[in-house]
Amino acid sequence: MIARSLRWRLLLAAAGAILLALALAWVFMTLLFERHLERRLEVELTRDALGLVADLAFDAQGRLALERQPVDARMDKPAGGYYWQVSSPAGVLRSRSLWDSALPVPPQVPTDGWQLQRRPGPFDQSVMVLERTLLIDSDRPAVVVQLAQDTAALSTARGEFGTDAGEALCIN
Repeated sequence: MIARSLRWRLLLAAAGAILLALALAWVFMTLLFERHLERRLEVELTRDALGLVADLAFDAQGRLALERQPVDARMDKPAGGYYWQVSSPAGVLRSRSLWDSALPVPPQVPTDGWQLQRRPGPFDQSVMVLERTLLIDSDRPAVVVQLAQDTAALSTARGEFGTDAGEALCIN
């Protein structure tokens, strides 16, 4: 008689609906946090890219030169997880952190703004790459500026947030 009770069936349906709502809230909060992390990374990469571009020039022989090296210590450590590369027909400049590797330059890089993409990177890392084609000097060919950061820290932060959010939703 209890199993057929409308009250128990409604109670079970309500409990199921609440569990489903909590699970959906957890998924969407975690995805929202991941998007926030990616936007913050894009801001950081753009800031560093503008600093890198400001120090680019062509020397008297037409070779690409960097007047000052970026000061971020991660760019000096081989396989450090933070990379930059400037490619032109006159040559390639890249961070010490790339060591003997290079960032692949796609055939189409935007000229009207920075583009952020996730792709395979050096040292079997997944990286977020910010890139743009720029004209440094009107008498010289365009250059492709790329900055990349390993996504392991983003994945770790997302996982930790997901765990904390899941615990908070279960407790409340």
